[in-house]
Amino acid sequence: MDALLFIAIPANDSLDENSQFFWFHQTEEQSSSGYDNLADCKEKFPNTPCIAVLAAQKVFETHSELRIKNRKQLEQALKFDLEEKLAAEVDTLHFAYQRDTENQLTVSIIDKVYLENLIQYFSEQDVALQQLISETSLLACAPEEWLIMHDKQKILLKANQYCYPIESDNLLLSLESLQTELPEDIPVFSTGNFDLETPLTHFSSQNIDNYFIKLCQNYSHASVLNLLQGAYKVKTPQTWLLILAIGIATIVIFSSLCFYQLYQGHQLQQQEASLENTITTIYKKSFPKARRIINPYSQMRSGLKKLQSNQAQTGDFIPLLAKLSRTLRSQDAVQLNQLDYQNQSINISFSTPSLAKLELFKNALSQQGLKASVTSINKEEGHIMAQLLITGGRS
Repeated sequence: MDALLFIAIPANDSLDENSQFFWFHQTEEQSSSGYDNLADCKEKFPNTPCIAVLAAQKVFETHSELRIKNRKQLEQALKFDLEEKLAAEVDTLHFAYQRDTENQLTVSIIDKVYLENLIQYFSEQDVALQQLISETSLLACAPEEWLIMHDKQKILLKANQYCYPIESDNLLLSLESLQTELPEDIPVFSTGNFDLETPLTHFSSQNIDNYFIKLCQNYSHASVLNLLQGAYKVKTPQTWLLILAIGIATIVIFSSLCFYQLYQGHQLQQQEASLENTITTIYKKSFPKARRIINPYSQMRSGLKKLQSNQAQTGDFIPLLAKLSRTLRSQDAVQLNQLDYQNQSINISFSTPSLAKLELFKNALSQQGLKASVTSINKEEGHIMAQLLITGGRS
């Protein structure tokens, strides 16, 4: 168990640098207690985070049946759900909550101004405030289902999962309202003389030296409700490490995306340059008489338009291409790889499954009035790779 330092926050006293507090320090080996100001506590326990314990009357505790999972939606719903139970405006209050073993919400409500002043006070005293809890939250961690803590005129009552601060004079009245649930015996821990009696139940009273120490001994990190939630959540070293890790991961991802974008941009520039070189090469082959090549794509379009205007002439590009296209549409076995136009003839590179398919292709070209001459033929991986020189014909 890590060392724990509990500080009791007085209910009514204003706090300054000279304010003194009851404290309880606990480790696995030993425990100690005292009454000092925060500076002395810090000097005695320099590396021990502080758990501040609020008087029960400073915190209103209740329960809710809400089952909303989204935190922001739940906080809004809690304000609406509990508004009628609260004397103050909900916007002036801070809501902290956690679910119990029965999936019911335990809710602690505290005045925002009081909470912020308390946090600021600990910050000014340079004391690390790890948790802020209430006396009733500590009492709820006690193993007894029913329990009474008595200190002078102040009483804390635990009745199953509910805990209440009660004035001594009102205890019996409160028990009468719960008489259908009362056990036969209720344990009582008292710092003084507890002489109350009632026919409703029996009090098994036991004297204790210190009310605050007895409460702190019930502490369970898993069960206690920490008021420092939401905007008031403490940034522990683990939290800062997590934030740092997320920040580094974000920077790495962003940098990777930037480098990837730069790489993609470089690749696109290379592809654009390669494409422009290919267009220029095709243009030179298609229009060998051209001398100035400024924009090969636009010049190719202009040249094709001129060729199209003379498409009735034998050997012009458009008529040859039209007849070749018609033939290719009927030849599923022919896979066209490359096409060049030069000197009023089209040179194509293609693959076909067999020599028989090649002959069928040549015959189909002949039927379109085209002359096809084989300029190259090879066999690769079970396919025929061939080149044909196509000329002639009229549209």
